[in-house]
Amino acid sequence: MDVEHRLALLDPNHAVNQGSIVTLADGRLMLGFNQERGPVHADSGQSCVMFSNDSGDSWGEPMAVQPWTEHTGNWDCAFAQIGNGDLLMHSRLCSFMAPTALKDHSDQTIGPPPGRRERLKRQTGYGLSRSTDGGTTWSDFIPVNTAPMADSGTGHYIVGGSGAGHIIELPDGGLLMPLHGSITREWPNKLGETIRCLTLRSDDGGNNWEYWATVGYDAAHILDFFEPAMTRLASGRLICLMRTQARPGRVDHLWSVYSDDDGASWSRPERTPIWGFPADALQLADGRVLAVYGYRRAPWGVRGALSADGTTWRAEDTFTIREGGAAPPHVPQYWHIGYPSACQLRDGRVVAAYHEYNDRPGNARPGHPADTDPIQAMWTSRFEP
Repeated sequence: MDVEHRLALLDPNHAVNQGSIVTLADGRLMLGFNQERGPVHADSGQSCVMFSNDSGDSWGEPMAVQPWTEHTGNWDCAFAQIGNGDLLMHSRLCSFMAPTALKDHSDQTIGPPPGRRERLKRQTGYGLSRSTDGGTTWSDFIPVNTAPMADSGTGHYIVGGSGAGHIIELPDGGLLMPLHGSITREWPNKLGETIRCLTLRSDDGGNNWEYWATVGYDAAHILDFFEPAMTRLASGRLICLMRTQARPGRVDHLWSVYSDDDGASWSRPERTPIWGFPADALQLADGRVLAVYGYRRAPWGVRGALSADGTTWRAEDTFTIREGGAAPPHVPQYWHIGYPSACQLRDGRVVAAYHEYNDRPGNARPGHPADTDPIQAMWTSRFEP
């Protein structure tokens, strides 16, 4: 398979990661992603978007959909375009506090305490932003009701997803938002209930949301099902691939489920032969179903798999999109690569967007060797499946 790789965005001062790519009705590509407050991956920043008019050969300047402030931010954005042309973005909302606020650090150089390179963060809710002008401007966040997933007793929110959690529009006009969450605990504290995949539903174009259905859940509290990759097939069937992790922390294969009643009920989860995480899924123009997923062990990278129906997956139908992308072991969270999201062009080719570690332009300062460390950057790979 011939694959073209292109660097979409490298910011020498900010890690960028966890993309969500969509083909718009006007032919443009829209790529949303998270921009970190600094060069280290910490899921703390702002959701941004940029556009391509040439099938991903080049990209316009990125813009913040919902800019961070001194005390607030948002991350884990996912994007979709619905039938009336509106663009929808949903993401986690969080608050920040400088780590130096907890203790007097007057006896050291101004900056974070030793061992802490980022601001303290607490997820405070979930929100949806809308653009009615093709992505030029975006509304303020609409609060998304995630109950009962939000633990109102403690205020601990773990509801979230990934860039693959595109909102799905149903024939009756309803919207489904794929997420993961837990009722009784805060992940990753391994006490009590495990994480489930779920959907919220809106029947007024995304202004109001309510819990709709559990997609995948292990009542034995051993498997976490999270970061769902969901798509609707031409037949009307909804399929979902889920990232999994088994206690006490073993990464498992992707698991799959399907629904034939617009997501009101789901099949029993089945383990696929595909190892990797997380995934995105879409049905191609020829009817086949494509999954793209991160591969976080040697030789690292991003991979793909093809299925005839979206419910049957075989190891022999997997292929490599790109190898490598991991940073040297001394870089914090060097394993955090991938998070691919894919869309299909009008000519049949597929564009997959993902992040990996790249060398950044030299801006080293004496005494600050971290400035020369690799940094997360957004890449795209284009291929004909």
